[in-house]
Amino acid sequence: MTTTATGTVDLPGGHVLTWAETDWDDPRGAALRAAMDVELSPRYAALRGDSPRPAPPSSEDVAVVVLALVDGKPAATGTLRRLPDRWEVKRLVVDADHRRLGLASRILARVEDAARDRGADELFLQTGNRQPEAIALYEREEWERIEVFAPYDPADGISVCFRKALRAEP
Repeated sequence: MTTTATGTVDLPGGHVLTWAETDWDDPRGAALRAAMDVELSPRYAALRGDSPRPAPPSSEDVAVVVLALVDGKPAATGTLRRLPDRWEVKRLVVDADHRRLGLASRILARVEDAARDRGADELFLQTGNRQPEAIALYEREEWERIEVFAPYDPADGISVCFRKALRAEP
């Protein structure tokens, strides 16, 4: 596990936000992702049935995991994944005890910056149709809704996909 601290910010209520960049195997990010799975699985159980899910990110295709630590505790995370044909935001989650602090948009901005730093001109992401809070975040942050892309299945009715240009388009 590699962690790089990237600065601190004061939050309302006297809380301190510390940024860290780490890798997919960091247990703090893994714990946040596991909590996300527990929270979201019931929303999709009836829709998914026995359908196979796309493979999750791996340490080999993850460029960076951004962590937000509030008062030293893992509060939010987002992942930048490198695929052969695109850069993708994965597994953006804010811990339930740390919501309403603006962490989701801050994490998303950090992942976008990490992609720019690596030369990406655009980013893609997929979320589910039973996550209205995620869809609202991406629309508010000026992501453009696009057709469902592989490996997500447009026929399953679950996926909602987005794209964002990271550099000014001519």
